[in-house]
Amino acid sequence: MPFPRPRTKSTAYTHSPPLLPAILKAIQAISSAVVAGITFYFLSELRRDGYSLPWTFILLLTVSLLTLLTLALPLCLNTRTTSTTPQLLISGLTTGLAAFWAVSFALLAWWSAPALGSACARESWDSDTGTGVCRMYKALFSFALFGTLGACVAAGWQWWGVRKERAGRGRFVGLQGEVDDGIWDLNVPRGAPVGVERGREGYQLPEEQWGYADTGYGGAGEAVGRRSVEGRM
Repeated sequence: MPFPRPRTKSTAYTHSPPLLPAILKAIQAISSAVVAGITFYFLSELRRDGYSLPWTFILLLTVSLLTLLTLALPLCLNTRTTSTTPQLLISGLTTGLAAFWAVSFALLAWWSAPALGSACARESWDSDTGTGVCRMYKALFSFALFGTLGACVAAGWQWWGVRKERAGRGRFVGLQGEVDDGIWDLNVPRGAPVGVERGREGYQLPEEQWGYADTGYGGAGEAVGRRSVEGRM
């Protein structure tokens, strides 16, 4: 039976995340769930009555469902595999969702401004159904605001974590000095001390090894005279 590979510090799933990321994920999850529920109710009622579906509700429903999917993605990957989710992928998704939330919230604030500015009273809406719709509009606006702020803060927090992780790895510094003839140059790099370059010139025989200065050939007589002198010594 093969033993499971132990998870190292870089691949282990953290079951107790820091407090701030947990709070941000909780805010995003609750806000997305409420926004998705309210927009789905509005879209279903408008479709049943034969009205055209506004793009504001479609965008809010889409971004809320994508946010819930993004929050569930790291948990599914970390529990089914031994490697953690790539941080750049999550950072890109959170940044895209933050921009999506900002656009959707701006459209909602512009489109529902008359309903948000009025009081949810029977005198203004003529029926209990109207007052209920007014309260749902304001609840949708509030939770969409929380969802937008949570997405923006989560995107900033994610990129800060990626930058901190890269800074912890250190920065690459290239080697200084260039050689003259490429890889075949056996000399030292430019700017090296003279002593170092002199020491790398190679091995040379010391001049003291040569004990005599006369290296020319003087004929047979000179050779005989030299041998006679060496014999007497």
